[in-house]
Amino acid sequence: MTAEKYVGTGYQRLLTFEVPGGGFSLFGQAPASVFLSAYGLMEFSDMAQVYPVDEAVIERTAQWLLNQQQSNGSWSAQGYSEHWAIDSDTATSAYIAWSLIEAGYGDTDPVGRAIEYVREFALQEQDPYNLALVANALAAYDPAHSSTRAALDRLYELRVQEGEVVYWTTPGASFMGASGESGSLEATALASIALMRADLYPDAVGGALAYLIQGKDSWGTWSTTQATILTLKALLLSTERSGQAAGPSTLRVSLNNELSQEIRIDGSNADVVHVVSFDHGFLPSGGDQVQIELEGGGNLMYQVASSFYLPWEQVLPRPEAEELIHIDLAYDRTSLAVNDTVTVDVGVELKREGVVKMALIDLGVPPGFTVLTEDLSLLVEQGLIARYELTGRQVIVYLEDFSSEAPLRFSYRLRARFPLRAQTPPSSAYDYYNPSQVSVQAPLEMQVSE
Repeated sequence: MTAEKYVGTGYQRLLTFEVPGGGFSLFGQAPASVFLSAYGLMEFSDMAQVYPVDEAVIERTAQWLLNQQQSNGSWSAQGYSEHWAIDSDTATSAYIAWSLIEAGYGDTDPVGRAIEYVREFALQEQDPYNLALVANALAAYDPAHSSTRAALDRLYELRVQEGEVVYWTTPGASFMGASGESGSLEATALASIALMRADLYPDAVGGALAYLIQGKDSWGTWSTTQATILTLKALLLSTERSGQAAGPSTLRVSLNNELSQEIRIDGSNADVVHVVSFDHGFLPSGGDQVQIELEGGGNLMYQVASSFYLPWEQVLPRPEAEELIHIDLAYDRTSLAVNDTVTVDVGVELKREGVVKMALIDLGVPPGFTVLTEDLSLLVEQGLIARYELTGRQVIVYLEDFSSEAPLRFSYRLRARFPLRAQTPPSSAYDYYNPSQVSVQAPLEMQVSE
């Protein structure tokens, strides 16, 4: 029920990003983007497998994309590459054709012409990420065609192998702007999906899946939203192709050789995530060890994650020279009375030359305070920020196409509602598509009197 609720909420929210006249954009404002429209179409197609999606939404999104197709069968990246990282017409056309195939338009003439265009220029792609997009379009259209085999042969040659692990890197960025580790996760997931669909190079697929499994973070995700989605699609496809588990098994999980839980796994619960938590039995000196014993058939994926807390004075700040986005934040006062307002001044600066497509500013809201949203709404109207959202303890500010040449300063107000003494949550700034380089501002102590 919880999962269905999230899918339903996500579906309704996705609809708000549709642009009047057709297509989708980042926040539902014109002009629509072919990349995001294809991405939205892919989302609707995936969602339709588990949730009732309005067929008219899929049809009009597909039709809008078809209306943008050029006479040679391609879609041009020109006019979009300044906002989205791909500047290749071949990769752009491949991704859009792939989304149309997934939506059920694979047997149409426009998609056929798009595939012919992609086949003609496929092997000119030097970026493994772009080539993985090309390979997925070709494999989705006809996995047995010679052009599909040629693209996948070239993709296999571009792999990086370290022991039993295989992965692909991207010298540029994914169309979502991910680079570095996030970009490699996306490229590897895409490559493994294409290889599995064509039933080629099972050794590389196994190594790629191992790389993806090892890339899972302590939250159970993979760095970014897009990397998580593509990784899950790859893992789900691998389970579909691997067949049923060999048989029932028993899993025993221990901490420092003290048995914590014994789990019986069979066909009724093999697809369920089992969580085992330890809240005692730790060694005073550290060096704790988790033992996992599997008895019976089948293979299981597992992850061991730990968390701990440090006083803020023991947390070493990231050296400013290593920061991608620097944030400074100041309250005009930290002692006030109920119903008083406090002004928060925020400064954000991109420390490396260039543009971040989507920067997120996570501003902690102290307990017992109300955010005066009119200040933030005015910033949106002025075009200083793209969007903001409120949660129980934070304000999330979105900055689109944030440039190193245009540092940003803005202010907003909070109103105290209750007498209290409490700390604000920490505030941070990061590139949404490369979140590992986060800059954090420590919390402040606020005191409110009656």
